Amino acid sequence: MRIILPIIASILSIGGGWLFAYLILLLMLSGDDGLIIFDVPPASHTLLYLVLTLLPFVVAVYVLNKKEKSGIIGTIIVSFIASVVMYFIVVPNQSAILDFFRTPSKHVQSEIQSQVQHIIDEQQLPFVIDQKESESWTDDEVIRTVVYMRKIQEGDIEKNEVKPFVNTTFETDVKLTFWGRSEDNYVTVVIDRGKEIDCTNESYCR
Repeated sequence: MRIILPIIASILSIGGGWLFAYLILLLMLSGDDGLIIFDVPPASHTLLYLVLTLLPFVVAVYVLNKKEKSGIIGTIIVSFIASVVMYFIVVPNQSAILDFFRTPSKHVQSEIQSQVQHIIDEQQLPFVIDQKESESWTDDEVIRTVVYMRKIQEGDIEKNEVKPFVNTTFETDVKLTFWGRSEDNYVTVVIDRGKEIDCTNESYCR
C-alpha cells in the first residue's frame, strides 16, 4: 500500500497537471472582451474548468497534510508541476518530436543505400551515392528514405540508367534523386512499399 498510493497519486497528478496546462493554453488563446482568436471555449468557462481541475488537488493536499502524509503531498506537487512544465515543452515542439520518430533510422537509411549501391555495382551504372546529402534530404523529407546520387559521367541522365531502380522493390518508402554531373538536370523517382511509382518525368518510369 505504501508503494501503490504514491504511484496512483503520481498518475492522477500527471493527468491533472496535463489537463490544467491544456486549460491554461485555451485561456491564453482566448481574446479580450469575449473575442475568441481560435475556436476555443469562452474564457469564463475555461476559468471554471481550471478551478474544477485544481480543486481536487487542493483538497487532497489539505487532507493529507492533516494526516501528516508529507511524502505523498510532495509526490502530488512535484508530479503536477512537472507535467504542467512538460506540456508547455512538448506542445510547441510536437511537430519536431513527431518528425524525429517518423524519420527513417540511420540503420534503415544504411540498408536502403546498400541496396541502391548493389544495383549500381551490378548494373555498372555511372552514379555515386552522396551519403551526407542523402541523410540531409531524408531529414527534410521525414516520411521516406532519400538516396541522393550524382552522375560521374558527362551528359544527361538516361532512361536505361534509371530503369533498374524503378524495377526494384524496397522494404520501405524510398525517394531516389539522380543528378547530372554538373547538377544541371535531375530525375526524381518515388517508390512506396505498395510498388506505386512516381517520377518527375514519367518517361523514365515506363
